[in-house]
Amino acid sequence: MLLRIRSPAGTSRITVDPSTPGEELGRLILETVPASDARPDPATVRLSNQPGAGGESVGLDALQGRQVADMGFSHGDLLFLSYQPLSAPSDSHPSTHATTSHPRPEQPDPSHPHTHTDPPLPNTIPLADLSHVVEPEVDDFWSGQDGKIARTRDPTFCRHGEKGMCDYCMPLEPYDAKYQAEQQIKHLSYHAYLRKLLSSRPPSAASASSSEIPPLSPLSLSVMTPCPTGSHPPFPAGICSTCQPSALTLQSQPYRMVDHVEFASANIIDGLLGAWRRTGTQRIAFLIGRYDKYDKVPMGVKAVVEAVWEPKQEGEVDGLTVETPWEDEQRVAEIAAWCDNGLGVVGMVFTDLTPDPDDITKTLYKRHAQSYTASCLDMLLSAAYQVSHPLPTRASPTGHFSSRFVTCCLTGTEDGNIDVVAWQATEQAEAMVKAGIVEASVDPGTVRVRKPGDGEYIPEVFYSFKNEYGIQVKMPAKPTFPVEYLFVNITNGFPVSPSPLFLSSNFPTENRPGLHDQSMEVVVASLVGVLGVDVDVGDTGTWPPRMREAVGRWLSDWHLVAFLCMQGVFSLEEQKFLCRAATAHAHPGDPALEQLFATAGWQTLLTIAESVGASAATARPVAAAAAPSAQFDRMDLHSPAPELGAPVGGGGSGSGGGAAEKVCPHCTFINPPSATDCEICSLPLSG
Repeated sequence: MLLRIRSPAGTSRITVDPSTPGEELGRLILETVPASDARPDPATVRLSNQPGAGGESVGLDALQGRQVADMGFSHGDLLFLSYQPLSAPSDSHPSTHATTSHPRPEQPDPSHPHTHTDPPLPNTIPLADLSHVVEPEVDDFWSGQDGKIARTRDPTFCRHGEKGMCDYCMPLEPYDAKYQAEQQIKHLSYHAYLRKLLSSRPPSAASASSSEIPPLSPLSLSVMTPCPTGSHPPFPAGICSTCQPSALTLQSQPYRMVDHVEFASANIIDGLLGAWRRTGTQRIAFLIGRYDKYDKVPMGVKAVVEAVWEPKQEGEVDGLTVETPWEDEQRVAEIAAWCDNGLGVVGMVFTDLTPDPDDITKTLYKRHAQSYTASCLDMLLSAAYQVSHPLPTRASPTGHFSSRFVTCCLTGTEDGNIDVVAWQATEQAEAMVKAGIVEASVDPGTVRVRKPGDGEYIPEVFYSFKNEYGIQVKMPAKPTFPVEYLFVNITNGFPVSPSPLFLSSNFPTENRPGLHDQSMEVVVASLVGVLGVDVDVGDTGTWPPRMREAVGRWLSDWHLVAFLCMQGVFSLEEQKFLCRAATAHAHPGDPALEQLFATAGWQTLLTIAESVGASAATARPVAAAAAPSAQFDRMDLHSPAPELGAPVGGGGSGSGGGAAEKVCPHCTFINPPSATDCEICSLPLSG
């Protein structure tokens, strides 16, 4: 006897005999839930002959002590299974370097695309549970605003008094097309787009039950498996019009998730440019920041970048190789969240710079309207990162929609200078990359639709445009289409009155071996330079206000804070104090700095600094910077080699404490101790 079981995971079939015990039937029914899904809670499992609450519903305990023949089932009957998934134990912890982990979708690999499958109604959340989705603060703010565009009284057309209102001065909706054209706003903001969708609902849909229906519908181009009809084996053994994705017509996206990218300080860009100027190779970094309201467009959202984190990478003259996903993402996101305003990873930035062979002080103009703004490789990588960083929202039945992950590129301008170009991939691009439909082509301005291999399904892709006669035509993407269909432009800039969250950028940047080396010796040496060598630093209560302010400014460095948190000098609670102290200047009166001074980790760091400061009174400061190595060894802290350009050897016998050879930071040639410029490249040894 064949029985069909329809559950939230899809439709499956089981084979039983009339003499099969009820306990065995219950086990077979539970096995229809895929192992990749959350396991059902046995106490909530219900079996019914009708969907929803319309039919007779019983629990699995009603099957015990009976046989299939006693239950009145016939061959081919369809049963409906409902259940609640088991919740994870409250004391469980993910095995990761970070103490907390935020689950994210798996990041697709654009370089190795393959057909992706989804269960029917993938990850759909019941309406009652959408209220538990935690949205970003900026979304909560705009959800409580009407977003209308205020207008003043028009002296030409208005015929009423100052307190009156007419069609010429009444507030406009945030999605008003005429206002959008007058202000040259190409894309609606995300919340203005939501208001437009809600306004298109008929008046009859204004009831309480209908108004709670999410207005957004995430696009999915993946094959549904198992098929909701249950009429054929799961893909790739079978496929039908119900489980296969529909054909896709590419079109310009009318909205954008982020309207502007704001860099809090010019030092963020200068740091990446400095690495490129010194090495000639490209660099990539992830943007650490937050989202805030943007007043230049109705109900706008901007990404405020406060710092960057450079992952492990290998730069080349015309490209780079980077690990995906990057190793320390969870840990970096955790440290950033402890800082003021709850920072996080908001995007990435990379360089695409080539010096002009005729004038090396200028760069080539490569990205323009006649070539491309973002290449096919850029767009596929952006879409892959956006898939792994979805936006949590209650406006989508899945609890998330698209992404606010932005991509920035430092490239040459027409006059040979350097500028930032920012963009996002469209929701259609995210769905195509996730489903493994597209791949990069030889031409950077076009994207290639993959040919399906064995056991794969690629839906048809079309794109429309106006031909030379002004007629809108639709063309099949066989096999390529322009990359502009996946592109959403984003403005960028710097604030008029900068107020960065991190005041310093003197500490070396991470993952720059040979160029900027991070070590505890560098931390202690820089702290000694801030405290001075002629004061008693052990008792922080006796520090003058000038010294406290100097230490607070020294701590306000993202790279320094992240390095100290990853070294194990401070405990978990002390790391939170450290992050708060680094950004305490934004809130006068915040006791975070005093709380940090009272921790055991800070006292340990001061003890080492005090011993180095005492040694520095009788020895060269640079040579004395290596003095705390013994203390670090006892603390099980290991630091990399000193920076290039620092003296080699530091105080050995033979040449005296200061007679150390100098390594050129540009060509690595070892110069005599008395040299100030490199004997090979003639560049200054000071860097």
